Amino acid sequence: MKEVLLFLIQGIPEMTGVIALCFAIARVQIKWTQTLLAGVGAVILSYTIQSLSFFFGFHTLLLLFLIMFYVAKTAKISIIKSFFVTSITTLILGLLEFSTNSLYFGISNINPQDITSDNVLWTFLGMPQAIIILLLAFSVSRIFKPVEKESL
Repeated sequence: MKEVLLFLIQGIPEMTGVIALCFAIARVQIKWTQTLLAGVGAVILSYTIQSLSFFFGFHTLLLLFLIMFYVAKTAKISIIKSFFVTSITTLILGLLEFSTNSLYFGISNINPQDITSDNVLWTFLGMPQAIIILLLAFSVSRIFKPVEKESL
């Protein structure tokens, strides 16, 4: 139960931030309640798939495709634009994860193998990237205002 709770604590803000950043980059109005619910659903689905006996990384690939389709349908944008914004967001998340982990391991001189076995520490090590991606989504949506679609 503790493992599930830790997964949710770190995963919900991160997935909510990923989906919100996709909307912000696509210049679509972010509906935060709907985005939060989608983030919760994505995390639950991710945990479920990760718990099954699929190959490593399958849950990530499946989630990215589902987010891409969700963003395309919800934002009413083309699948190509959705693929583009989802890819950009994934790259940003990867860079954030690499940067925060590298910074922590560089400062602390702790072996990464020691932390991955400590679920609580591993969860809290992922929190900065989750918070940063949420702040980034909020900032991008403020700087690049959503484009209103013209009605015909």
